[in-house]
Order: sequence, then structure tokens, then C-alpha cells
Amino acid sequence: MKNFVVDTNVILYSPNCLETFEENNIIIPSIVLEELDNFKRHYDPRGFAARQFSRQLDELRIQGDLLKGVETGHGGKLFVRFYDEDIKLPREMEIVGAKTASDNMVLNAALSVQKESKSRTIVVSKDINVRIKANILGVDSEDYYHNTTVSSVEEDNLYALVPSDYINRLYQEKVLPVAGYRSDGSELQPYANDYLLLKNEADLNQSALVQYRHNEKNPGEFHLLTNIEEVFGIRPRNHKQRFLMDAILDTSTDLVFAMGIAGSGKTLVSLACALDMVLEERFKRLIIARPIIPMGPDPGALPGTEFEKVRPWLQPIYDNLEFLVDNLANGGHGKGKDLGHGARDITLQYLFDAKLIEVQPLAYIRGRSVSNGIFMIDEAQNLTPHEVKTIITRAGENTKIILTGDIYQIDSPYMTSTDNGLAVASEKFRLSDENISSSIFLDKGERSRLATMAATIL
Repeated sequence: MKNFVVDTNVILYSPNCLETFEENNIIIPSIVLEELDNFKRHYDPRGFAARQFSRQLDELRIQGDLLKGVETGHGGKLFVRFYDEDIKLPREMEIVGAKTASDNMVLNAALSVQKESKSRTIVVSKDINVRIKANILGVDSEDYYHNTTVSSVEEDNLYALVPSDYINRLYQEKVLPVAGYRSDGSELQPYANDYLLLKNEADLNQSALVQYRHNEKNPGEFHLLTNIEEVFGIRPRNHKQRFLMDAILDTSTDLVFAMGIAGSGKTLVSLACALDMVLEERFKRLIIARPIIPMGPDPGALPGTEFEKVRPWLQPIYDNLEFLVDNLANGGHGKGKDLGHGARDITLQYLFDAKLIEVQPLAYIRGRSVSNGIFMIDEAQNLTPHEVKTIITRAGENTKIILTGDIYQIDSPYMTSTDNGLAVASEKFRLSDENISSSIFLDKGERSRLATMAATIL
């Protein structure tokens, strides 16, 4: 049995974390309750997490004394711990600001528990500095690993080698049983709805793009991807963009994860395909949202109306939409219906006035149920797994959800490329072996030569 001292950021990251500590002691320092009390007043994901955890704690309070310990119902026992005046921290940690003071109170609780208990004591925090200070003080520390995943979608998108006559037969028959092996020599083990580039093992210049499908009747087949028309003047510039277009335009795929480096086209291609499906009336509307997280110092409150305050945060979405509409005006062609107008007459203002598009901050999504629409979340790498779960559960009937982001460009100080909501949800859906989702990793920059080089070397 271990003693896990839990920091506030773990609870805000995963409000159901009590379920994950198994048959161990869970210690909640009293300062954590104070911080949760401040957060619960906020109407954002952190406020929701604080309120949800507080409700769980209140249910446990009814069952017994939290100071003496209460069974959690998941095999563990939960304790609330007050500040221990007998534990003295180093002088450098005594003269601190409010934020660091709360961190040090967590460390105080950990030292107090470690002094009294023979069991191993571990500080669990998403804050790397708290973990470092805990180790300096002689207390073990860990990140919250429950939602950590190692995404394999990037590595599995290597091309596969097939027998010399396989590709010719595939072009003739369109569908063939799975054959071949990965280009690194390992066994080919695709997951449901995976996309692959196949190459002739005898002639690497001969290739084909396929999607892997399977069900109870078919143990595994490769389906040939046919040529695609341009969508809003956008043509795929590489095979990964072609994969993404197919996944979004396929109405049998309910959930699409579009991950990729900066400038790989994940947002632009996703918007083009989503708009095309709305204009074809396969869906009623497109709702686009993104979390409001600044890159660099927070500029603070902005002047103007509610719309004027959030517009700068959503400007990248508007830039992409204007680019797509301009493509139509300059002679680009979409596949979809023109809604009674020529393609050149469709303006961005018309799309908003007709309520075919909504753009809003992600904070306004909670409580909504999206039906007969496409729900696209940009910069989803900045969301926790719990927030991504909340978003996906907004889906009603005939709804497609698209999550885009770069898992290596995270603005949150408490998440990494392996535990952000986009990476975790993508891998969990992929490993579930269900035929409702697709994950695509776009690894080639197409914005410009300069942007691609910067993404590679900086």
C-alpha cells in the first residue's frame, strides 16, 4: 500500500482521479480544497472539474470522517490532511508568493505523511516544479500517469510492401484481403479504418492508397481509394491529406482525429471538407470551436462586446474560412450544391447569415447537444482527456466530430504530447477496434518552404 498525496492540478485534469489509485491511501491536503473552492466559481472546464470533485468528496464525507479516512469504493481510502506546523521547509520555500505557497503546503502534507507512515509516500502532480521540489525534500513524486499514452498512429503510417501482382489486382478488383508487411520489416497489423500507402515490393514506384476495413463477416480487407475532386478549390498535396479528406467525407466515420505539424493543412483541409458536406446538405450546419489559451503572456480582458472580445482568439478560423470562400470566388469548384446561387455568389457573410456556420469559443459548448451537424474542434491538443470526453458526448444523431491539433505544440503547462486529450482519445478509439473513427497524422508541411523548415529545425 502506498500513500498518494494529490495536487490540485491532478483533480482539475481528471476530476474522477479517485477511481484510479486502486487499493492505496489518497491524501488530499487542505490547501487543495481551498484552491478547488476558488475554481468552482468559474464557468469553464476547470470550474466544472472542481465542482464535480467536490460533489464526490461530499458524498464520502457523509460516509465517515475524512480526517480518519473514508473508503472510496474503488479499493482505496481517502484522507484530508491539514498543514503540519511541526514540519519546517527550507528557508527558500518560506518566503514565497501565493501560488508557490500552496505548492509548498502540498509538500508539507507529504512530509508529514511520510514522517508518520511506514508506507511509501508519493506526491502526484502535473506541475514539474512540485515534483522536483518533492524529490529535493526526500519525497518520491510522479506525474499523473493514468491517461498517459504513446500514440502509434505516426509510426504506423509508414508505407507497406505487398507482393508484385497485388497492386495490379487491387486496381482491378478495388477490394482485396489484407497482404504485405511494413516497410521496416515488421508484421502489418492495421487497426479499424487505418489508411495506408502500399508499394510494390519489386517496384517501389508502383503504389496505391487504401483503407483497412473489417467486420464480423470480413476479417480484414484493403479498400482502394479512388481519385478525389477538389473541394472548395483544395486538392490534396500529399497522401496524408488525401487520407484526411476521405475520412471526413465518409459519412460512416463519426469521429476524425487530424493530428499534424504546423502548416500540414489539417485545419484547412478539414474545414474545406466539412463545408462541402454542409453545402451538399449531408449535414445542416458546421460548428467550429477552439479553446481560448494564449501563446505567451495573457493579454487580459479585451474591449468591446462579447463577440469582439473573442474574435481575436478565433481569427485563425476566420482566416481559413475566408481563404476557402475566396477560392470559390476565384474559380475554385466545390462538390456540393450551390443552394440556389452560383458558387461565386457564396460569401462568408451568407454562410453565417444562413446559419450554416457557427464559430465560437469552446467554453460555450457545455450543455449543448449537436445533432445533424459537423462539430469541429481546433487546437484540441490543449484539452484534457476529460474535456475531450465532454465534447464527444455532445454528439447527437447524424453528427460528425473532427478534432485537429499538433500534439507537439501544447500551450498548457500541465500537459505533454502523451497525456493531452487529443492523443489519449485518438489512441483509445483506435485501439477499441470499432469502425466509427479514423486517426491521421500529417507529417509534411505544405504552408511554405520557410514554415516547413521552421517546424523541422526549431
